[in-house]
Amino acid sequence: MEKSVKSSATGVASMESTNQLESKTQFTKYHTKGGHGFAAEDANAMYDRFHGKKVEMCGRDNSLNGADRIVDGVKIQTKYCQNANGSFNKAFDLVTGQYRYTGMKLEVPSDQYYEIVAKMREAIAQGKVPGITDPNQASQIVVKGHYTYAQARNIAKAGNLDSIKFDVQTQAVACAFACGISAGITFFIELRRGASTGDALKEAAKVGGKTAGIAMLGGVAAQQFLRTQVGRNCAAAATKAFKPMVQAGMKTEIGKTVLTKTASAVAGKSVAGAAATNVLTKAARTNAVVSGVMFVATTIPDVVDACRGKISAGQCAENVACNASGVGGGWAGASAGAAVGSVICPGIGTAVGGLIGGIAGGMGASLGVRKLISLFNVSSK
Repeated sequence: MEKSVKSSATGVASMESTNQLESKTQFTKYHTKGGHGFAAEDANAMYDRFHGKKVEMCGRDNSLNGADRIVDGVKIQTKYCQNANGSFNKAFDLVTGQYRYTGMKLEVPSDQYYEIVAKMREAIAQGKVPGITDPNQASQIVVKGHYTYAQARNIAKAGNLDSIKFDVQTQAVACAFACGISAGITFFIELRRGASTGDALKEAAKVGGKTAGIAMLGGVAAQQFLRTQVGRNCAAAATKAFKPMVQAGMKTEIGKTVLTKTASAVAGKSVAGAAATNVLTKAARTNAVVSGVMFVATTIPDVVDACRGKISAGQCAENVACNASGVGGGWAGASAGAAVGSVICPGIGTAVGGLIGGIAGGMGASLGVRKLISLFNVSSK
């Protein structure tokens, strides 16, 4: 039962991990020219969220001279170039020489801040910043980013401390989901079995901690993997596989309704048509990689136990099959549940539906596979 709980919780966590990746990062652009700029936007936004600020990522529409994000109502444009001259000059029109982002703050690398403030003072004195005449306001226009240029470059790459720290922050929500779900279910099951409240809490804490660790390890590993060429190739292959299936489903009225509701639940806003297809394709693509990595993370302990002789090869095979079905069923159930919940009550219903659907789908699939295997006496326990 514990393994079914952990695998289903991990499945729900994989959906939340995918949502965090798609909604909170621009990871698909990290490998492009200037990808560190997108990483800087994401990292600074994540820092603000972790410090209780309301963040709206509004720059992904690439509107001309628009803000990258709005933090507590303040519009911010982020510029991260190799040196202070580059970061500063990017904020000014090449033809007119005027500051391009009227009414916005200019966020720059922390190690370039003071130099850029000095440059902004000169620009104000020369009348190059519309609406501002006092050079002393330069420090109010220029915002010191939470990361250096070098750190932003590292975050865009795999295999370094800066990118791993950022990934841990990104996966914190999914990790909390996995911990809370597995601990809650375990506590309830233990009480039903007759355990005392204290013993039930101890078991819940143990299972919740293990599940949280697996979710965090799997989520971070997936994000690191997606920064590599192999990871991008896997994502591209998944896109080619999923897109025709989504497009086929959209051709029927029932399929169109279900998929559109699911896409809206995943996106957190109403989408339809081609936009819904793109949302589902991207979510399925990313989740295929995330779920795959999380499945490996849940499987490693069983393989190690089998190699040490703690469990039989048959038991290991059974656990692997149940882990796969639990992770996959958890994600599928969470997606379907979120879609149904959004129909009943958008927002709260979406979250509750995803949670219930994920638990039911993951545990149902895992226990079902375990029962099927037992019928054929595959397990040697």
